[in-house]
Amino acid sequence: MYAPSDRQSATSRATAAVLVFILCCLLSTTRLIIDAPRPGNIQRDDISTRSDERFAALKAHLPVSGVIGYIGEANDSATPDYYLTQYALAPLVVDLSPNHEIVVGNFPSTPPSKIPQNLRLMKDFGNGVMLFSSKEEN
Repeated sequence: MYAPSDRQSATSRATAAVLVFILCCLLSTTRLIIDAPRPGNIQRDDISTRSDERFAALKAHLPVSGVIGYIGEANDSATPDYYLTQYALAPLVVDLSPNHEIVVGNFPSTPPSKIPQNLRLMKDFGNGVMLFSSKEEN
């Protein structure tokens, strides 16, 4: 069996280990609190706000709800551009297809090189934002 002094020694070591662990946790947390930016000092490059601004004029020409089509560039930014278009035009559902009565064109970096034959340009809003309609529907 353990002698009382051995138990006291083991308890002291365990207590010391727990205190060192707690101290390390507090130091880590303190560093996070000190290094964290203050809410008033956060500088954002809010891409969603810029996207909303790009599509503001177009949104005024679209229905309030429903499903519209989408065509865009075929490069590395194609998927993010599509998602930003969905975000900017919500609550409209933006389907990644040109097979709709109304189709949005999003070409932020290059002019469109190939437009599907079933579409005709209704209005170019500039900055790569275009509104198309289906030739079959008109």
